Amino acid sequence: MGLQGGAGNKEEAWPIEGVIELELPDEETARVVYESVLYEHESVPYRRSRIDFLLEGNRLIIRFLAKDNSALRGTLNSYLRWIKVAMDSIEV
Repeated sequence: MGLQGGAGNKEEAWPIEGVIELELPDEETARVVYESVLYEHESVPYRRSRIDFLLEGNRLIIRFLAKDNSALRGTLNSYLRWIKVAMDSIEV
């Protein structure tokens, strides 16, 4: 699979792709967590991975493309950590 790169029409290689779906207890919890993580999602510039971060009902969906395992691990660790912090904050 490839994505259009920033230089002309040259295609970049994105050999790792996948989807993680997290089902949360209810739509309100999912919305609060989504909105909490959305700022980070929109502000962090990843160069070796691409993420779609979506909210569908009570599910958070993380669709990802990565150039290598290290980029995948770092990116997913960030998203999962942000989601955990938001969930922990709700419980307080």
